[in-house]
Amino acid sequence: MNNRYDGRSRQPKKKSAFRIIIFLFLIAAIIALGIFSLGQYTAVQALQNNLQSLEEKLDRVEEEKNRLEEQYEELYEENEQLREENKMMRSETLIEHGDRETNKVAITIDDGGREAINNRTLDYLKEHQVRATLFPTGKNVESYPETWQRAVEEGHELGNHTYSHPFLTNLSEEQVRQELSGWQEAVEKAIGGSYHTLFFRPPYGDGFFSGQGYHRERLQPIVAEKGMFPVMWDVELVYALRNDTYSSARITEHVLNNARGGSIVLLHFTEADIEALPRIISDLRERGLEPCSLRELLLADPQT
Repeated sequence: MNNRYDGRSRQPKKKSAFRIIIFLFLIAAIIALGIFSLGQYTAVQALQNNLQSLEEKLDRVEEEKNRLEEQYEELYEENEQLREENKMMRSETLIEHGDRETNKVAITIDDGGREAINNRTLDYLKEHQVRATLFPTGKNVESYPETWQRAVEEGHELGNHTYSHPFLTNLSEEQVRQELSGWQEAVEKAIGGSYHTLFFRPPYGDGFFSGQGYHRERLQPIVAEKGMFPVMWDVELVYALRNDTYSSARITEHVLNNARGGSIVLLHFTEADIEALPRIISDLRERGLEPCSLRELLLADPQT
């Protein structure tokens, strides 16, 4: 009887201990769930704060974007007007000489010749410390790219003289554009980068002489589209000496007799012209005139 009684009396204690364990487990689970929920709440609050901050930044970026777009539109309108004015100026300006009050004389040399004479020209200019404006054809640049790369590296200015040296009055407007673009492509390939020139020399002067007003009105806007001014000359040799002895001595004499402040001298990459070049440079300097490039002449202070 006692044994049965003792067994029954211990059973409630086991159930009570089990309930305590379950209770403690539930308490621990509730605490853990509370801690997890608090962490989640804190994370959500932080995320909301970050989103709010991000939205504020995006609003500021949008405002700045709108402001920049307004500025861009204003600048574009201003630049469009400037481009039109610039094009109009280039479409009306034909350069034949510079300011007569300066002591500078531009040396320009056309066409390009064999590699040897091209390099000899650069040697003479380097020896006499003169920067010139050189007008090679695109074909010549393609034939001797290293020579023209050297010319640019040594500070000389290249001017557009068309790709193949045609008579422009025989070409359509599209063909003229192709000639100008072909020259540009040849030069940029030779020097390995972009290149912009301000100056265009029409082959033979064709289309830009007095009495060719119709052709000039047709051609000059195309030149202006490319951002260039057409450049002629006031001292040249081929036509001036066509009935005379064409020698280096006669070339030098003719240049010295006709050049003055602001003059643009037209030479070619021929044996006689290049042979005369050193003497032309030294004799101009003896007369107080300084040989230079077109850019140096046209952008010079007349008092320097």
